[in-house]
Amino acid sequence: MKKKLILFGASNFGDEIVQLFRDIDAANGGNEWEVAGFLDDDPARVGMVRNDVQVLGTRDWIDAHRVQEYFFVCVIGNPRAKAKVVALLAEKEARFATGIHPSVIMSQTTSIGEGTVVTAGNILTTNIQVGCHVIINLACTVGHFTRIGDYSTINPGVNISGDVVLEEGVLLGTNATILEKMTIGRYSVIGAGAVVNRSIEPHVTAVGLPAKVIKRHQ
Repeated sequence: MKKKLILFGASNFGDEIVQLFRDIDAANGGNEWEVAGFLDDDPARVGMVRNDVQVLGTRDWIDAHRVQEYFFVCVIGNPRAKAKVVALLAEKEARFATGIHPSVIMSQTTSIGEGTVVTAGNILTTNIQVGCHVIINLACTVGHFTRIGDYSTINPGVNISGDVVLEEGVLLGTNATILEKMTIGRYSVIGAGAVVNRSIEPHVTAVGLPAKVIKRHQ
């Protein structure tokens, strides 16, 4: 019997994750995953059909159903919002799915946490630790001995060199580059196309070539 999957976040990226799990299912003989629906905090989206999958309800749906019968993935890109949704689901003893696209190149020494999705075209080399509820979007490279913290979001085309540490909740913009042995602090944001050549403190936004802090936040 197929496992039933619900995605929290009825967005364009959510549509991509529907296809991710369809691709995984097809690669495993069509007997693994059934995408049962979306949930979303916007009541206006309830009843919509996205990529042939219906938006079943808001988070109130969770209280009215046996969540243990499903697996969940939070497909919200904002790390703080993602962490809050995951905490809500965890309180209800929800189970979380992990999705790794069949095209991903990944060593046996790389570990991937629950609730994480790794989309098509990614390359993860050796001795990499990817935390829980991480999003690694299209066509990124992750170098040896890198550690990626829980709830982090890595947008398309990011290049992460070896021995990098992304602490919890880091967001990397499209085509950002993180040079070797850099650390990005908790819940910091690196702008699209930025090049990080020195470590970045927690709770800041950094942009540019090289990346410089332009904003501090909590």
